[in-house]
Amino acid sequence: MTTLQIDTRSSEAKILLEYLKKQRFIKVIEDKTPNAETKKAIEDAENGKVIHASSVSDLMSKLRS
Repeated sequence: MTTLQIDTRSSEAKILLEYLKKQRFIKVIEDKTPNAETKKAIEDAENGKVIHASSVSDLMSKLRS
């Protein structure tokens, strides 16, 4: 078994991936597991660790500090 990691942000990579999916001898398994940073953000949101702001300017002010 061989593992390929394809960065699908480019159009060429998307075309290649679609081609590979059509091959009968290839099974494409897309890993949609969030990375550590995303997992932490989800956990924080679930635990109520969020920023409350009354406006966009208030939010930007809080994010800068």
